[in-house]
Amino acid sequence: LNAEYILIPGAKEKIIFDSTKKPAPDYPLYFAKYPVTNKLYRHFMDYLDGKNKEALANLPLAQFERQLLANEEIGEFLGEDSKQWLEKFKREDDKRFSGDDQPVSRVSWYGAMAYCHWLTLLHQNSDKSKNKNESYIFRLPRDEEWEWAASGGKREYPWGKEEPDETRANYGEKVGHTTPVGAYPEGATPEGLMDMAGNVWEWCENLYGEGAYRPDARALRGGSWVFSTVSLRCAARDVWPPDGWDVDFGCRVVCAASHKFLEL
Repeated sequence: LNAEYILIPGAKEKIIFDSTKKPAPDYPLYFAKYPVTNKLYRHFMDYLDGKNKEALANLPLAQFERQLLANEEIGEFLGEDSKQWLEKFKREDDKRFSGDDQPVSRVSWYGAMAYCHWLTLLHQNSDKSKNKNESYIFRLPRDEEWEWAASGGKREYPWGKEEPDETRANYGEKVGHTTPVGAYPEGATPEGLMDMAGNVWEWCENLYGEGAYRPDARALRGGSWVFSTVSLRCAARDVWPPDGWDVDFGCRVVCAASHKFLEL
C-alpha cells in the first residue's frame, strides 16, 4: 500500500535484553517507518466490507477467509461467519483519533494480525511477486525485534539518552489525543524509524510471558500519548489480552523473507 520500510540489520554480536531475556535478532528485517495509519487500515476495513474493489480483484474474499481461518488461534476468535468479522475489528469513529495520518488506534491484537495477514496475501498474489519469484510476509514484530530496532542494543530511548520532551514524542496527555505519524522528527531513531516512543502502544506478535495475568496476553511496546516518560524507554513493555483494545493501542508492521519467517 505504498508504505515506507527501513532495513534494520541484524545484531553482529550477542545481546540479551533485560526486559525479555531474549537475544537481539541476528537477521535483518524491514520495519515500517511509521505505525499503521487510519488511512492504511481503512483499506482493510473497506476490503472486508466489499468496497475495496482493487484489493478484491487481487485477493478474492473467499481466499482470504480460508487462509486466515487456517490460523487456529485467529480463527477461533473470528468464527466462520466472515460477515461478523468487520464488527469485531471496527470501532466507533472519534474525531480526535480518526485523521488519515494519525495512527490507527483502538485496534486489537487480532485485528492487527489479520491486517498483516491480508498484506501478505495481497503481496503474494501480486504480479510483482509472481514475476520476480520473491515472496515476503508482513507481520507484527516480536518483542526482541522491536527493542533492537528501537534501541540498537544501547539507546535508552529511540533517539538516544536525552530525556523525553515535547519535541521528541507525544506522551503524558500533553496533547490529549494521537498526532499524525512523523510529527516528532527529533524523536526518530538513527535509522529513521518514527514514533517508536509515544503516540500509540504497538502490538507485538509474541505472548507477554511470565507475569501476564492471562496466558494468552500479548506484549505491547513504545508507550503512548496517555502514558508518562517511563513508558517511552526502549525496554518498557505493557501487557494486554489479544481481544482487548484501547484509545492508545496501535500497531507497526515488519516485512521478512517468507522462506525464513513463516509464522503469522
